[in-house]
Amino acid sequence: MVKKVSLISEFGSNIFTRNSISNFFSELNLMKDKEIVLDFESVEFISRSCADEYLKQKKVSKKKIIEANMSNEICSMFKNVENQYEKAGVVVSFPICEDRCKNVVSV
Repeated sequence: MVKKVSLISEFGSNIFTRNSISNFFSELNLMKDKEIVLDFESVEFISRSCADEYLKQKKVSKKKIIEANMSNEICSMFKNVENQYEKAGVVVSFPICEDRCKNVVSV
């Protein structure tokens, strides 16, 4: 069974704090569902620290997390975080947003 979670309902249009992402993933990890679609529709901003925490939490989660409806701005922030890891010589296996990440990006 696939659970869909609207991030606009959880955070509003802006996601600012690393702690909020950590708490959110703690709740996700308690859900029975093994596959969860996170809908970014209407989310306009995610801070660099939140994008970083999101990717770290996703990597350790046992859930299959699928992102949907990510704007170009949100994708750009995730790409910036990924690039920072690569520049530091850290091998990352995080999702990379496609050109216009409006549909679904999965890992």
